[in-house]
Amino acid sequence: MPYHKSPAVIIRSLDFAEWDKLITFFTRDYGKLKGVAKGAKRSRKRFGSALEPLTYTTVSFFEKERAQLVRLDRCEIIESFPQIHNDVLRVGYASYLGELTNEMVAEREANRELFNLLITFLFLLNEKDFREEFIRIFELRLLSLAGYQPEFGRCVMCRKEVNGTREHNFSEQRGGLICLECFKGSHNSPRLSGGTIKMLQRAQNIELTKVKRLYFSPQARAESRKILPHFIESRIEKPLKSLKFIEHLNGKPS
Repeated sequence: MPYHKSPAVIIRSLDFAEWDKLITFFTRDYGKLKGVAKGAKRSRKRFGSALEPLTYTTVSFFEKERAQLVRLDRCEIIESFPQIHNDVLRVGYASYLGELTNEMVAEREANRELFNLLITFLFLLNEKDFREEFIRIFELRLLSLAGYQPEFGRCVMCRKEVNGTREHNFSEQRGGLICLECFKGSHNSPRLSGGTIKMLQRAQNIELTKVKRLYFSPQARAESRKILPHFIESRIEKPLKSLKFIEHLNGKPS
């Protein structure tokens, strides 16, 4: 029975039988996996608190041929993200990152770029100067990796390049901007200012090491919050539970 060890993020942890837990975890080297942690509810030595959702850990596990579930042997915490767990809104955002990753990633397909993206933004979320635009940047990068990158550089109808000072409407159905000349009117196509479009263009291309340098205006935050989460829901074709939780906490759409 092959034995593996890899850095991982715990995505979901559910009670399973009397003393066990059913764990969904996203590994750097083997992709997203599901497994059983035998005796996890009574074994502090092998697992401790390392199976809590959104914990960054090193997971050791056995993999049986043709079995859907692996068997977790032990976990060691790399980072528990205390700032996240001490703030209910940060917990909501972290849960959102985890739910997005879970929905966008197929099982047993390694994706180091996406793994590094998730880790980077969990660390950002754990810092004191966390800003909401970090979530928007994560959404854009995740969409790009999943092949759903929205078009913010041209009108999706006439293909005319976007002028940075002009307003455009965003079409969820068509996956990008529609210029005012092409726009025929739709309640599902909110209007974006030129400033917001410019910020979204920068967010799509910014290096992850420079994320902290990007500041959205209040208008850019509000307008991008209105389109990106629900564009994602349209692509995965299901509502996101964590998004509703964030909306409840904020008293407004996320």
